[in-house]
Amino acid sequence: EGESVQWSELLRDTWQTTLVFLSLLLFTRLLGETQVGQLTFYEYISGITIGSLAANIAAADADKVWSHYYDLVLFVALTYIVTLITLKSRPLRKLLEGSPTIVIEKGRIIEENLRKLRYNLDELYSDLRKQGVLDPAEVQYAILETTGELSVIKKAPYQALTKQDVNLPAADPQFPVELVMDGVVIEHNLRKLNLSREWLMGQLAAQQVVSLDEVTYAGIDSTGKLFVNRKTPSSFDGNKTKP
Repeated sequence: EGESVQWSELLRDTWQTTLVFLSLLLFTRLLGETQVGQLTFYEYISGITIGSLAANIAAADADKVWSHYYDLVLFVALTYIVTLITLKSRPLRKLLEGSPTIVIEKGRIIEENLRKLRYNLDELYSDLRKQGVLDPAEVQYAILETTGELSVIKKAPYQALTKQDVNLPAADPQFPVELVMDGVVIEHNLRKLNLSREWLMGQLAAQQVVSLDEVTYAGIDSTGKLFVNRKTPSSFDGNKTKP
């Protein structure tokens, strides 16, 4: 009888663990393939929670398996729904994932931004060294990304030369500014640059853009020019226009 109980427990553990394994394979494919180093804090916490719920299933008593499995499916479904919404809603995306923050501008460390991020000078200098920078004075912009990584744009004299740079005057790069995201004009960025919506629409028209619906991203790039990334034809209605 004791041996029978052991076999039944082994079979129960086997099918519960197999259920968890196959479910996680499915759910991770559903939620995407973001690399661990690119996870935002929200995605990181969601991943830990999903793993914890999955572990509960593997260790649950037989009569509690489907209750715990429902919890896992519900959490994954909610995570997936939020992911879909954030693809469409920039404000919600910024609320959940945060925004990149400038921590060095034109060689000056912005200490108030460091305090807001709880990002100390030791961490900043360590991340700068990883980018091959020993002196903040070499940096035009350093931006702490939502993934926790530090992006560094060096001043022109410290940038590596390319063939195109030979005999060309070097100008310090500008910080890129978003003007259109997912077809929506970022009005406060226009005002910050003293640009009008009419100017923007004229610039888009010069690039054969008829409607904002056609634009995934448009912004002033590091050279001061307007860069426009258009949606693929299948992702917008070419006959629909926005005022």
